[in-house]
Amino acid sequence: MLSSGILSRIGNTPLIKLSRLLPASSAGVAVKPEYLNPSGSIKDRIALRMVEEAERQGRLRPGMNIIEASTGNTATALAFVGATKGYRVTLYVPKNATSEERIRMCRAYGAEVIEVDIEHGDFLKESGVHGALVEFIPRKICHEKEQRDPEHIWWARQFSSQYNIAAHQDTTAQEILEQTSGKVDAFVAAIGTGGTLVGVAMALRNVDPSVKIIAVEPKESRTMRNGKLTVPVIEGYSGGILLQVAELADEVIAVGEKDAVGMCHRLAEEEGLFCGVSSGANVLAALQVAQGLGPDKQVVTILPDSRDRYTFVERFTT
Repeated sequence: MLSSGILSRIGNTPLIKLSRLLPASSAGVAVKPEYLNPSGSIKDRIALRMVEEAERQGRLRPGMNIIEASTGNTATALAFVGATKGYRVTLYVPKNATSEERIRMCRAYGAEVIEVDIEHGDFLKESGVHGALVEFIPRKICHEKEQRDPEHIWWARQFSSQYNIAAHQDTTAQEILEQTSGKVDAFVAAIGTGGTLVGVAMALRNVDPSVKIIAVEPKESRTMRNGKLTVPVIEGYSGGILLQVAELADEVIAVGEKDAVGMCHRLAEEEGLFCGVSSGANVLAALQVAQGLGPDKQVVTILPDSRDRYTFVERFTT
């Protein structure tokens, strides 16, 4: 059967039980390989939803320019969706904080990639700085450009868009509920923008309020300590969804970069799952949660992207 178009292939990813990595007397752990989406990451879901909602509301029209600030997968996903729909896409990425692989992928989809100097000190260039901070200056540029020319420019605003959350409520979570017949005892996800964790958590708790929600983040760049945010939330620029993460998460597990990379290798070698470093962190945390829950319970986590995006630098960042 012919597909109606490449965008129709976004979502409906499988849910796969881990087998060789699970210790005895552990709860089951199932993973959702989101790298099977067309541009290779879970961000295809939010890119499509944000773009189509903007079209529906008349804020994004033919001939307009989509812009976004991103260090990673959202940039690629918007470049892909924009190419498919015929929009010009311009991406502002912080210099020295975005991998060459991702920049090349965005340009391959026809997007313009502008590397932005980070002006407020060397600390923003460190690998241990969360995306909510390192992308601040590129976001400021996006805000100013949209303000100056709203008739021709639409800024996606991934960190504050409620359609980031809605995409996961309406697709990712519904797939998980169907694939598990509604039996999920714990959901584990890296924080990132917060959209995946918040959207899936809200939908799962609508079915079962007792579901445990576990947030995962790099030990080297914490966004939350003792249930409180450690990064600024600035209206219009950063992190509004992170406030909802703080409200929903029962626990935050910090995973070291070296450990995340190690689990990434094990997933490829022992489970045949060629996934990225954030996937390694998610699975490491999920296994920890599963051991605490014990048998006859079910833990679900996400494999956000593939390992081919980390060929030269294997780093757990959000």
